[in-house]
Amino acid sequence: MAITTFELDALKPKAKPYLIRTKQRDKKDGVLAFKVLPSGDVDAYFIYYVERKEKQIKIGRYGKGKNGMTLKVIHDEYDKLSKKYQGGADIKAQKLAQDAQDKREAEEQAAAERKRQLQGSFQQLIDSYIDYAQIELSKSYYTSAKGAFAFNLKDFDTTIKADQITQEDIRAILRPIRQRGTLVMANRMRSYLSAAFAWAIELESEDTGLCAPISDNVQFFIKANPVLGIGKPLKEESPADRFLSEAEINKFWQALEASGMHIHRKNILKLMLCTGARVEALAGLRWQEVDLNQRFIHIPPARSKNGLDWIIPLNDIAFDILNTTPRLHNELVFPANNGLEPLRADGINQATGRLCEQADIAVFTPRDLRRTFKTLSGKAGLSKEIRDKIQNHVLSDVSTKHYDMYDYFDEKQEALKLWNVALGRIIDGTYAEVGLKPVAAVLQFKKTA
Repeated sequence: MAITTFELDALKPKAKPYLIRTKQRDKKDGVLAFKVLPSGDVDAYFIYYVERKEKQIKIGRYGKGKNGMTLKVIHDEYDKLSKKYQGGADIKAQKLAQDAQDKREAEEQAAAERKRQLQGSFQQLIDSYIDYAQIELSKSYYTSAKGAFAFNLKDFDTTIKADQITQEDIRAILRPIRQRGTLVMANRMRSYLSAAFAWAIELESEDTGLCAPISDNVQFFIKANPVLGIGKPLKEESPADRFLSEAEINKFWQALEASGMHIHRKNILKLMLCTGARVEALAGLRWQEVDLNQRFIHIPPARSKNGLDWIIPLNDIAFDILNTTPRLHNELVFPANNGLEPLRADGINQATGRLCEQADIAVFTPRDLRRTFKTLSGKAGLSKEIRDKIQNHVLSDVSTKHYDMYDYFDEKQEALKLWNVALGRIIDGTYAEVGLKPVAAVLQFKKTA
């Protein structure tokens, strides 16, 4: 017999909970029961049997409060459970299974949301890798990779999540580079992309124990490097061998003088021909690294590619260039327009390319001027050993690495004086009349004990 609202309201609490069961026509329907708690609250239960064992499922609390259920709602819930029970299901076990599944789904959804919030984009991957390269890799690699990413990704949607980048995306990045005919750059870009993905995978690998986010709230979840399996656009690269002839240097120097290029860029390019120094070392030159009295430049280990002190004596042409360079910054010899950093090497590279086009000179890069110095100073009579010393090349033989601490300043100074004569003849065009070598004897190292 069904219980009424009047009867439920009349139930009195006791010291211990007690159960009131309603009578059903058939036990196969299950039993609706009400448990009266010592507090006076009344909870509704669905009671059923599995293998003669009684089981209970709480329907809810009877009452008119905010969380209470009316008797009608309780009966509706009872009817639902009764139908499930009549179908032969263990309702409690089924509910536990459903609750477990709901919990799993909720946890998976929460994990997916956490991943979505942490998951870095392709642009964040590139930015993080460039930050890493700036600290851990060479300055030339950092500068080159940063410039390549900035130029070659400007038309690609870098907001895509990093782990969603596919091989087809990599091909789409490389395709326009190949179409421009710059296959060497396509090779470089492929290499930079592969290195960035490999770095992120290793950093987040469980094997390395470095699974923490690369930066605050950023992680990439990359499982495979999408660059692998994509062949090099240029199978075999020719070794870099571009250097300027005497006639090209003469034409280039005169074009520099007549051009509207900023004097700082002009002077860096001229100093490269005078000293054979790297463009990055000269572009980042500080006034404290220049001694005009003793006439030399000192590149400290922090700015030297090989991490060693680099002393470059100044011949007359180099001295005049630095002595007449406008001092527009207290610290930097060649500051950028913003006054916060040195001139960028890629900007000097672009300016060189434009000047070559204007002056009808076969295109070259500033790096080729370093090779030009090495080649033509050798032609002018400087030995390979002293040229290596001037350009701060590290010799790998045991004697040089471990025992020879002499800096060869005097020899470098004399050698650069000889190159000063040769370069002067190239600039004024008289090299063709008297030959390039300024002296007959080849400079040799002083023998030391």
